Amino acid sequence: MKFEVIPAIDLLQGKCVRLKQGNYGSETIYSAEPLEVAKRWVDAGAKRLHVVDLDGAKTGIAANIEIIKAIIKEVSVPIQIGGGVRNFNLISDLLKFGADRVILGTTAIKNPNLLGNVCEKFGEKIAVAIDAKGNFAAVEGWMYVSKKDTLTLAKEAIGLGVKRFVFTDISRDGMLEGPNIDSIKKFMDAVKVPVIASGGVSTKEDVEKLKEIGAEGCVVGKALYDGKLKLEEII
Repeated sequence: MKFEVIPAIDLLQGKCVRLKQGNYGSETIYSAEPLEVAKRWVDAGAKRLHVVDLDGAKTGIAANIEIIKAIIKEVSVPIQIGGGVRNFNLISDLLKFGADRVILGTTAIKNPNLLGNVCEKFGEKIAVAIDAKGNFAAVEGWMYVSKKDTLTLAKEAIGLGVKRFVFTDISRDGMLEGPNIDSIKKFMDAVKVPVIASGGVSTKEDVEKLKEIGAEGCVVGKALYDGKLKLEEII
């Protein structure tokens, strides 16, 4: 299994931004042209992109769909999409349009019936985001925390047919402090399905550590946008 380094493209009001620890008041705008950013990462060697609709994550209404569709259409690598994808029709539409994978977060926790249905219909095309705030999962743009702990939720999701997770330690997201290797490893050992790690990846060593513990890949955001990491060097 080849480890994937996956650049993140976070969309807020049509722009490419990064937040700190998911805080909507802490945005840094990196580009008003997300499609150009997507092409730049692909030109630099990215084999997959991680695109998140932050407006959708917060409100539950997908707000950047036209940009997402333009990215899917214009770039030559698989795209995984998350943020505000909370109904069957939108999941189906994104996959028909050419998204490689749809990542469900809030839906996976609040609507297990839908999760079971889409796993049955789309199989490996569905992944679940577990966004950990301590031992609990945060939902709705990370504004609320679930009452169930992350491992309970993950095991319930596997029972419904989920075969892959994107695991984020919110305390590390956008902080350039390195990933929480212990919590990622604990999660991976418990779920025993492929896990993509996210949050805090900021050095080549971070990437190597995640490879060593057996992660399927990692999502990298702020470190790339701030120039602390060069994609060519870590792919």
